Amino acid sequence: MSPAEYRDALAEVGLSLSSASKFFQTDERTTRRWAADDNGKDVPRAVAITLRLMAKYKLTAADVTALMNEAEDGADATA
Repeated sequence: MSPAEYRDALAEVGLSLSSASKFFQTDERTTRRWAADDNGKDVPRAVAITLRLMAKYKLTAADVTALMNEAEDGADATA
């Protein structure tokens, strides 16, 4: 995912750079770097996949967080 695609994906799922940094548990400087056209790097694959899935299935950050919490709770129950 290029920086331009990253910015478009954030807009599509309703995340600002600030909220994206909280959601992806990184600092704002990192999310700004991912969004910068001059950084020479693509967005990390896990971030790109998450954003694409959120857009495809119309999931909000709150939806994904709830799903992750459910998955963690299920893993804890089987441990």
